[in-house]
Amino acid sequence: MGRATPALRIDGALDDADWARAEPIVDFRLINLREGEVPAESTVVRVLIDASNVYFGIRCDNAGPGAVQASLAPHDDLLDGDHISVHLDTYHDRRRAYIFGVNPYGVELDGILDGEEPDFSWDGIWQAEARRGPRGWTAEIAIPLRTLRFPAGGGGTWGLWVRREIHKADEVCSWPLYKLAVQGAIMLQAADLEGLEGLTPGGRIELRPYAASTWFAERAIGPGGVPGEWDESSDADVGLDLKAAVTTTLAADATINPDFSQIEADALQIDVNQRFPLFFPEKRPFFLEGAETFNMPYRLVYTRRMANPAYGAKLAGKIGGWSVNAIGLRDDGGGSSAGVGGHENGEPLGEGWFGVGRARLDVGGKAHVGFTYTDHATTGDFAGAPVPGSTTLGRNMVAGFDSRALVGRHWTLDAQVARSYTRVDTAGGVSFSDWLAAFGTWYNDGTFYAIAWQDNIGPDFRAETGFLERVDARISGVESNVTFRPENKVLRAWQPQMNANLVHDFDGTIQERRLAGAVEWTFQKQTRMHTRHAHVIERWLSTDYYRRRYIFELDNSQWRPLSIEFDATLEDGIYYASTDSASYLGWQEYYALAATLRPSPRITATPTAIHTRFSRERGGEEVYDLWLVGAKVTMQFTRELYARIYPQYDSGDGHVDLDALLGYVLHPGSVLYLGVNGDMDRVDGRRHATGRTLFFKASYAFQR
Repeated sequence: MGRATPALRIDGALDDADWARAEPIVDFRLINLREGEVPAESTVVRVLIDASNVYFGIRCDNAGPGAVQASLAPHDDLLDGDHISVHLDTYHDRRRAYIFGVNPYGVELDGILDGEEPDFSWDGIWQAEARRGPRGWTAEIAIPLRTLRFPAGGGGTWGLWVRREIHKADEVCSWPLYKLAVQGAIMLQAADLEGLEGLTPGGRIELRPYAASTWFAERAIGPGGVPGEWDESSDADVGLDLKAAVTTTLAADATINPDFSQIEADALQIDVNQRFPLFFPEKRPFFLEGAETFNMPYRLVYTRRMANPAYGAKLAGKIGGWSVNAIGLRDDGGGSSAGVGGHENGEPLGEGWFGVGRARLDVGGKAHVGFTYTDHATTGDFAGAPVPGSTTLGRNMVAGFDSRALVGRHWTLDAQVARSYTRVDTAGGVSFSDWLAAFGTWYNDGTFYAIAWQDNIGPDFRAETGFLERVDARISGVESNVTFRPENKVLRAWQPQMNANLVHDFDGTIQERRLAGAVEWTFQKQTRMHTRHAHVIERWLSTDYYRRRYIFELDNSQWRPLSIEFDATLEDGIYYASTDSASYLGWQEYYALAATLRPSPRITATPTAIHTRFSRERGGEEVYDLWLVGAKVTMQFTRELYARIYPQYDSGDGHVDLDALLGYVLHPGSVLYLGVNGDMDRVDGRRHATGRTLFFKASYAFQR
């Protein structure tokens, strides 16, 4: 690693004299398929540093047949084309790393690598530029030290791992070589980047004020489909997000009146005849930074419960060897209670306070122990017999411990234990508590994989900050697969799979038995196929239903202008009614088609269509036939300026949702948004406009 001079320009050209003095990194090797072989195209990476930034100079050759495949896309939206990413383990704990990536159009990607799982929700302020040429492309990356958290003075040594995807050759390569047979965090196999002493992070304070204005209009449709009057209202808001460095490794965040009006609408999901609750991913910036800290086998922190924050604060970062994340906020209520666990009633959560704390100690990337505490105090009316005059109507607390340890070269052990306590201040003063305990072990040598687990979730276990598919369950399971890699002209690899599980309730009654076999096929030309057959015995209420399930999945992304994914599930399905007499075993079909269209490097369209239908029997009387159809279309004028339209249609209630957004993103936190939304619903056979929204937002990030 060399030292940069003030003359270094970030323009993607690599023509500054500083790059010639930096030692090149060249020995990239293929990972996963054909592991260790030389990739089709060569890659050269150089590293420089000065008092304010870490720089990467990148040359990605493309000398063989076939063009570079990439697009001018929104931030982070480059994983399905040519790109390269650097991973910086600034704490040198061999587990957690910052991700900074770029594609041939200079589109940026950033996130956090936590163990083996990347999370691209984190956004930092940094710079990348790229240039395309006849024999490949070059890029320069400048990462301000104030964007990073690292030990005082720099720590001397960071971990470095670089990964490149070459789309035309369907290859992924890295430096150093990442070997699948070596278990544990990816950064255990990273190289050491030395000479990082005497660094000053800067970036002690960051302010992100915003101003937003919203206009609403709604109307009800009366009897006979007669539209009512439009009820119009408007709202103007200002708010502030503040980030302050407590130490070089720990940052505090505060938010007042946060605004999430620019957040893209959730993709519609089938919510008819569903036994288990629907999960929606988090998209709001305040909750995203440090979210990887909350990864654990059972999700005790699901921030979508905090639906309408008024104000809050967060502390995230490192204290010694501990990764910490703590959130406290006031919420005005309305979050879904579906999936909170014991005594769930499906009603919205009331207004109140949320507190979440997490501390995790990482041991050399091979093991960790974590402690979690969550607290939700409900202070406003909610379904469940509120008490007049009570200042606290309910409280739910969960305390948990989890651990993971690499044992030997190929074995890993997992454990999680948690205790919940819930009080509902009804006239009788109801309270209840219960346990969650989950244990698993798996073996992986890069060819053979096997896992066994035993989970126990008590009937009264409740986590109002978490997400649980089911409680009152003792779950035993095994799963295994083996990978064969023939690498011939047609087939790259195939993987036979087996899994089985058994679910009892705490009274000992069997709730589910499942045995499934599958084969995962990886073909040449970026084509994947999955076939699965399962036998399931599932208990609903007091009846056992014998079910067969057939699954077929196919996707191909070889042709850049069009990639497709198709999923189909055909099965004996249960109609989940509230009584045994009304429930029955029928025939269910589910089809999903998703495509990505790129008629030009600036336009990306992702149409989706989901079709599900349920019949009394195969070919018999139809109970329901539903379609969910959507199409997200993005026009990228520059890397900063884009327009997006996102219509969605639900045939179940005839609902049409149309979102349109014009956005200018200078960098995360410095944005301009102008958006419109329209809703239409079918009433008495006719479709009517029922809602309209227009919003504007401006914010800017100030750093010192």
